[in-house]
Amino acid sequence: MTSLAVHTVLWLAATIGAMSFTPAQRDALQRGEVLVDARPDAGAQGGEVHAAIRIAASPARVFAVMTDCEAALRFVPHLRECVVLERDPQGRSEVIAHVSDLGWYMPATRYTFRATYDPPRTVDVVHVAGDFRENSGRWELLPLPGGGATLVTYRVRVVPRAPVPEWVVRVALRRELPRLLEALRGHAEGPSP
Repeated sequence: MTSLAVHTVLWLAATIGAMSFTPAQRDALQRGEVLVDARPDAGAQGGEVHAAIRIAASPARVFAVMTDCEAALRFVPHLRECVVLERDPQGRSEVIAHVSDLGWYMPATRYTFRATYDPPRTVDVVHVAGDFRENSGRWELLPLPGGGATLVTYRVRVVPRAPVPEWVVRVALRRELPRLLEALRGHAEGPSP
């Protein structure tokens, strides 16, 4: 596929979703970079992030990896527990409990969310309980021509229950999300289990 075709597809995919990309950002995605637009709230009590990554795997493969709780423990940075508490009989949603440990700068975080699936295109996440007042987002998996790659976009809004120092919010929004997306790419592009 020519570079122009890839740029056109990335532009079309981005305009269908919630993100729009500049030519430089499209180039960065094509080179394998992770795009992150972090927007901390005034007063640093939370924030919103939009992120994107190109993964050399089909949407079905990426979807299977990102919705596998057991596999997530092997590749998601800082994830210590992932337990499916409830599963819709049709497989369209799950209630999942996570425990994440970001290390010395933040105590372990416990939270429960409902993930609603439209395989292999979207995962919507809604906060249920835990250490956040708000933790909601949407993953979109858009196939790129040829079937060998997927544009993954993620929008998330996070507001913790307790006051958090501004620098912790910045680190979480700008550093941890790219690490998560890179780990997802590494696992999705790796050999199938």
